[in-house]
Amino acid sequence: MSVSYQTYLVGGAVRDELLGLDVVDQDWVVTGATPEVLLQAGFQQVGKQFPVFLHPKSKEEYALARTEKKKGSGYTGFICDFSPLISLEEDLKRRDLTINAIAKTDNGKLIDPFHGQVDLEQKILRHVSDAFIEDPLRVIRVARFAARFSDFGFTIAPETLELMSHISQSGELDSLPQERVWRELEKALGYKNPDIFFDTLQECGAIPHILPEFEWQPIQCLLMHSDSLSVLQSPQLKWAFLCHQTAPDKLTDMQIRLTCPNQFKMYASVVSEFMHICHLPLTPVIWIEWLTKFGAVKKPQIYAEFIKILSLLTNTNSADWLALREIVTSTSIKNLIKQGLTGAELGTAIKESRLNSLATAVNPLIKNNS
Repeated sequence: MSVSYQTYLVGGAVRDELLGLDVVDQDWVVTGATPEVLLQAGFQQVGKQFPVFLHPKSKEEYALARTEKKKGSGYTGFICDFSPLISLEEDLKRRDLTINAIAKTDNGKLIDPFHGQVDLEQKILRHVSDAFIEDPLRVIRVARFAARFSDFGFTIAPETLELMSHISQSGELDSLPQERVWRELEKALGYKNPDIFFDTLQECGAIPHILPEFEWQPIQCLLMHSDSLSVLQSPQLKWAFLCHQTAPDKLTDMQIRLTCPNQFKMYASVVSEFMHICHLPLTPVIWIEWLTKFGAVKKPQIYAEFIKILSLLTNTNSADWLALREIVTSTSIKNLIKQGLTGAELGTAIKESRLNSLATAVNPLIKNNS
């Protein structure tokens, strides 16, 4: 006897299609089925806590319709019901925002019980129900959506922002897994305006709970030029720029706790140390130390990335920073080797030659002897 079940495209794929954006991932909800039914149909189960299945051909994710009841604290304190009697509307009701609670049938019909299309037209990020407060991760997700859709003019509904503030005050954010916080944060760094992510978290009082070491001011107080963040293309550079006010020791603790990837750690740490320790104009000795610290002589591409940030933060000309490296690399190591220098003597001679070149240079970033 065959069992009839229905599948619906849901969430971000429907939302992005309605916004005219490219759809990258498609997620599906299945009603009227059990895990056994999907397994018999050739699906592969990949979730233990939440029955999620991969389609036998497309390999896209299909999740059984479910309801959730809050039974404990934190991000995972839920009991889920995956009964085949659960309706699509019941499943959509547990979602975070109305714009993410729209479904589409196989024949293209939209099912929108919570008026997400209206909020898309009015450019509003609004929670679906009061159950929003049961999942503290939603504070960070909504902040990320605010950053992602800022170019569209989206704003957060006042009542939703109020619930986000309530969650922040409740202490529930303290229970979030740090790697989950970083995952949302890293996604936000990939957007054009990641500052809005942090502004939103600041507005609802979340930063002291999820990023207690983080020193944050609204981006307009940080930037000396309009649209300055647009020149920082990579998430790593944006992270380093946004972290520059955080003291090096606090930044180290925060990045370890968040399980930041090494490249993020490196860029942010060097920029933070430079902004807290160094003062322009630099002495030749200090500048040589910093060139060595992040391998600028051997790795010009990394240096070029750093000066994008440093020129913004110090309101200086990137050409002057590039010229500094050219002065240092003008030292002919081959000539010193021809003079018979090796080992420690060679290293000392290279450093002295570079210091002499910097000491006589005409560059606004460097103190010289003139």
